[in-house]
Amino acid sequence: MTCDDAGGVTARLRIEPLRADHASLLFDALADPRIYTYVPDERHASVDSLVRRYAFLECGAPDDVTEVWLNWALQRIDTGAYIGTLQATVMPDSRAFIGYMLTPSAWGRGFGTEACRWLVGELLGRFAVDEILATVDTRNLASARLLERLGFERIGTTPAEIRGEATTDFRYRLRSRSAA
Repeated sequence: MTCDDAGGVTARLRIEPLRADHASLLFDALADPRIYTYVPDERHASVDSLVRRYAFLECGAPDDVTEVWLNWALQRIDTGAYIGTLQATVMPDSRAFIGYMLTPSAWGRGFGTEACRWLVGELLGRFAVDEILATVDTRNLASARLLERLGFERIGTTPAEIRGEATTDFRYRLRSRSAA
């Protein structure tokens, strides 16, 4: 990815390539501790900490890494509020891994499904991806339902850990039409 990677627009979202200056726009939205219940990420303690993280991600993977890192900020078109992030890692073996994080005020309103539908289209349209993979904590039923709505199939479980607690993740896969 280059620093000028394109974003997109859906019916209700503007999807912008993630930049360091998104940190101040997303910090409050991503501060709610409920967001981190089922993910190993930790809440950033300050806007400066989030600026450093987003600056690292802004231009994608370092030159010595063979993966493609893609990261976007999600903005509601109607209110202008930033509500979360999308990410994808495209591997040289034609697989991609996706992740998403939304503020609780956006949960249950279809924004995650809308954003991930765009992301799947983006990955299948821009890359020779045979399958898109995701993992979800088995307790995160809303996220599991989101992936299933998009046609992902549950292909198993894997042990995981969140802040020292042993957990289990569902593994999901969406195969491209050409790989099916």
